[in-house]
Amino acid sequence: MDATKSFVKIYNMTPLQAEDFEFDFEPEDGGIIQKLVPSEAGRGDVHWLELEEYEYNANNQIMYFTLETKWAPPTEWLRNASVGTHYFENKLITMTTIQKDETSVTGIAIMDGEVLQNKPIFEMDLEEVSKHYDDDEPDFDLDELDNKIWDSIGKFTTVCEQFYFDNGEPK
Repeated sequence: MDATKSFVKIYNMTPLQAEDFEFDFEPEDGGIIQKLVPSEAGRGDVHWLELEEYEYNANNQIMYFTLETKWAPPTEWLRNASVGTHYFENKLITMTTIQKDETSVTGIAIMDGEVLQNKPIFEMDLEEVSKHYDDDEPDFDLDELDNKIWDSIGKFTTVCEQFYFDNGEPK
């Protein structure tokens, strides 16, 4: 893994809101990071942040971003982005960040500039992670590591959805 990856979900984005958002911010040009949070100070300790992927799913009304940083999750950027545009008002935003060396995953939930959750959801010693990449370690499989990481992400987002929504609407 070359960079720390953060997977962002923005819930309850109607197709019309997503269309307007895409028109206003043009995610495919990559400048969305700076457009959502123009001030470098608003990005916190993260000095390098890139949009790797953008997607909108009309069926579940979720907007997805995949972001790359050097190490730290872009928490301050996301907090400021959550209040930087009317598109994100009263929207739950979750971000799960897989650390570059795959030793930890952080789960963050934000709404209207308020950090609701910010906690480690998966941790493993670097030596243990390395064993999953070593072909000479038959008891350690890379797929097993991936499953542990993605299971922690799935559990975190499911808990957030259950905790912060009532019948699909924010509580």
